[in-house]
Amino acid sequence: MTQQPASASIRKRLAEQERENAHLLLVRAAALSLSDSPTTSSRTRERLAALEAENAALRAKFAKTTTKTRAALEAAKAENVKLQAAAKQTTAKTSTATLEILNRLEKENARRREALQTVDVLYLLDCTGSMKPWIQEAANKVVDVAQLISQKLIGYKIRFGFLGYRDFHDGADRFTDLPFTDNILQLKAKLEGTYAMGGGDGPEDVLGALAKVTRLPWAARTRILYHFADAPSHFKQFNDDVVDDYPLTDPDGRSHQDAEWIMNVLGELNVDYHFVQIEKRYTTKMLSAFTKLYNDRTAQRALQILDLGWNTTKFLPTIVNTITASVSRTMMREGTGEEAGSSSISEPDALLVKTINWKKASTWSDLATGRATSCNLSRSLDDFIENPLGGILHGSIEVNIRMEPFAAGALRYAFPMYEPQNKRCLVAKAFKRGSVGRDRYFEVMTIQSIALKLAYEFNKHSPPKPIDFVDVRVVEIRLPSGSAMYVTVEPFVEGDYVKHNNNTDWTNELKVTAQAYSHFTWQATGNKLMVVDLQGVGYILTDPVIHSVDTTKYGNTNLGTKGFNLFFAKHRCNFVCKRLGLNRHPLQPADEISTDTEVLHRALEAEGPREVNCTALGCARIVELTKPKKKSDPLCEVCIEKMRIKEKAVCDELGCSVTFEYQPYWYTAKGMVAPKRCTEHRGKRSIRSAKTVAI
Repeated sequence: MTQQPASASIRKRLAEQERENAHLLLVRAAALSLSDSPTTSSRTRERLAALEAENAALRAKFAKTTTKTRAALEAAKAENVKLQAAAKQTTAKTSTATLEILNRLEKENARRREALQTVDVLYLLDCTGSMKPWIQEAANKVVDVAQLISQKLIGYKIRFGFLGYRDFHDGADRFTDLPFTDNILQLKAKLEGTYAMGGGDGPEDVLGALAKVTRLPWAARTRILYHFADAPSHFKQFNDDVVDDYPLTDPDGRSHQDAEWIMNVLGELNVDYHFVQIEKRYTTKMLSAFTKLYNDRTAQRALQILDLGWNTTKFLPTIVNTITASVSRTMMREGTGEEAGSSSISEPDALLVKTINWKKASTWSDLATGRATSCNLSRSLDDFIENPLGGILHGSIEVNIRMEPFAAGALRYAFPMYEPQNKRCLVAKAFKRGSVGRDRYFEVMTIQSIALKLAYEFNKHSPPKPIDFVDVRVVEIRLPSGSAMYVTVEPFVEGDYVKHNNNTDWTNELKVTAQAYSHFTWQATGNKLMVVDLQGVGYILTDPVIHSVDTTKYGNTNLGTKGFNLFFAKHRCNFVCKRLGLNRHPLQPADEISTDTEVLHRALEAEGPREVNCTALGCARIVELTKPKKKSDPLCEVCIEKMRIKEKAVCDELGCSVTFEYQPYWYTAKGMVAPKRCTEHRGKRSIRSAKTVAI
């Protein structure tokens, strides 16, 4: 399940744990040295102590900024247990190995400091005819901005980028860009070569430009967007212009509703959005809407409106001052354990239910009937990935749902749901803001179903621990009031949720099976996609992310080949990768995992049972695998018993009165509608050709 942001006490515990681990690592390294080594000098000990403290602080800072703090604390605790055991078996000796550790720590600390001092700045400019003065001023002043900022932010690495936009009537000239670069003269030349032209009607393709902004290779700790525009976006919700060629839908198929997910993604990326307001009378309505969607007080995020009008001389001082202010805001955000670009959980904007009394589910609401849709996992891997919604299964469900969330993520709430017929505790997840169409929910289901299908393939190779994902359905619920809502539905799995990796470059190396699974998904799909952002109870996972070479699929968290590269740049193949014969990626680190570390990894993966989720749809029971199991459909004992129950029915085919037997729960477990016809009139169809619904 999703988690709340870490408290100050948890972050303090993490820092203390990391500091102790750093010390124990040094002790262990020294213990491996020759027993007749000379005693460590006081100066060396001082250097060690100083570096330990700094390294622990930096590691804690990265834990706050690169991962969920609770997940980092969990990993630190596990590492500490092993290091404590090793420390009891030996005493530290002075050696050249200790001095090598010193040098490594110095280099690591320098690298971490350098990574924390990075800034990405993007100039997003309306490049239609009226904007010529601002385009020229940007070209004239970008070098001065870079020089002044480098004097203010000494030691920082700063990249600048440019994206210009016009409108649909401008064809191939609708967009012009320069990716992030530290070559400021290249940016100046690009701006000097950009002409103010085109535009057509009053509004411009603002949403199309912002959608491109979300797909840019943001990588820095502080990320800043400057949006210069004197005209609003298309769609009547953002402008009062009587001459709008696209008041409802534009040629790209977007509508005003797409602004919601665009603003959410900018927020998730921690892009600090600054809008330079040039013509207030034209852009006020749009900014009012954007502000409501983008602002989040608990995440310390607010759209910055810079009312400069046509006074272009304010370009230089405004940009310089707001860049330094944005860097400060990033530091403040990190005080809550967040970092730019992380897939972290934000504070909810609604009160959460603290406890769930499943026994009182009948009091939550009247029974609501839902139309359930699920992916058909019986197809081959290649076919399924090519068309995951092909042969989709259709069924119905009756549930009690409590319309008060018990957990919240960055984009969705989780509500308690109970299915009395099968006595199942479920979780319904709904997007937080605005009206979200069915396709968005189908996207979530598709991602998790592909991850589950790949887990089936992964488990065929008998890893030390199997990987599993809870099944996800999309359910259209008809509430007693007559209204309808879409949700994704999955089993409620009780336990402590732990993060194994994210969708950028953080991995918990102690969770070797999870890292091997991500590596495996890339190889098993012919290097076309990768499943990351793994989290769950043990290795029973939920809410993953898919990176794909096709960046039009799998949502805005799909970073494409950049996502592959980010993962492999930090991934060192472990013993599970080697057992599966996984190929190395060119960007993987050259250094191998040490023998001692591999022994530790093997011991950790050997601990505890090998568990998966029961594969009956909606069942949250855990199945323990007593031996390697190549089948992809293990069932719990309760579901096995239910499978044995048979019922009789009379065929409802016109003119047929044959009575036939069937197993009701078999259809329930597969997410299918129970048969209403005898075998003859059903055509003896299997699950591969069972009742489907067209998308």
